[in-house]
Amino acid sequence: MNPFPSWDECVNMELAFFPIGSTEQHGTHLPIHTDTIIAAIVAQRLAERFAPAYVVPALPYSASFEHSGFPGSVSLRVTTITAVVQDVVHSLEQSGIPRCVIVNGHGGNALLHNIAQELNAHGHRVMLAPKRLHWERAYQQAGISVSLSQDMHAGEAETSLLMHLFADGVVKTDKLIDVDTPRRPLLEVVGMKAFTPTGTIGFPSRATSAKGKALLDALVREISHSVEEFMSLG
Repeated sequence: MNPFPSWDECVNMELAFFPIGSTEQHGTHLPIHTDTIIAAIVAQRLAERFAPAYVVPALPYSASFEHSGFPGSVSLRVTTITAVVQDVVHSLEQSGIPRCVIVNGHGGNALLHNIAQELNAHGHRVMLAPKRLHWERAYQQAGISVSLSQDMHAGEAETSLLMHLFADGVVKTDKLIDVDTPRRPLLEVVGMKAFTPTGTIGFPSRATSAKGKALLDALVREISHSVEEFMSLG
C-alpha cells in the first residue's frame, strides 16, 4: 500500500483510515507525539490489510487538557475537534470514499464516540477503533504484565511499541521510571500532574521490543475483525 498516493490512486476506494493522535507529554522517556506515531502506524497496517484503502494524514492534536501541567502539550477544543472530524469525513464522502475508520491513538478522546454516533445517525459512515476490548485482548496476547488501567500512559505497552518501531534513540532507556497510581478518581478535575510527577502511569521498565511487536500485531488483528464487520453492513 503506497503511503503517499496520488489522487488517481484513490479512485473507487471504499474505505479510509483516519489516524488521530495527540501532542502531549509521555513521561520523561517517550516523545511528545507518541500517540500520533502509534495511530499512524496502526492505520497504515490496517490499510495494507484492507487494500485498496486511503490513509488520511494523521491529525497530531486532540483533547489533551489533562496534560496541560506539562510543557509541550497542545490541545484542541471539543468544538474544534468535532468540526475537523466532520469536515474530514464529509470531504472523503465528496471524493467518493463512503466509509471511514477513525484510528484513535489517545485514550483521552472520549468525545470521538459521540462524534461517531452523530455521523452514523443516517448511515454506516464511521467506525471508531481501537476500542477498549481491542486493547485488552492485545495486552493479553502480547504478555503485558498489568491491565490497561494500571498501564494507562507511557507505560509498558506504549514504551514497548516505540522500542519495536524505533531501534534506538527514540526511547530514552536511562529515564524509565515506573509510577503505580491505581486510583485516579478526579483525573478530569485536577489533571495528570496530581497523580504522577513524571507524567508516566504504568511500568515502562518492563517494556521490550518483542512485546511491542506482539502488541502491534495483536492490536491490528483485533481491530481487523471489527473492520470486517463494519464493511459488511449494508
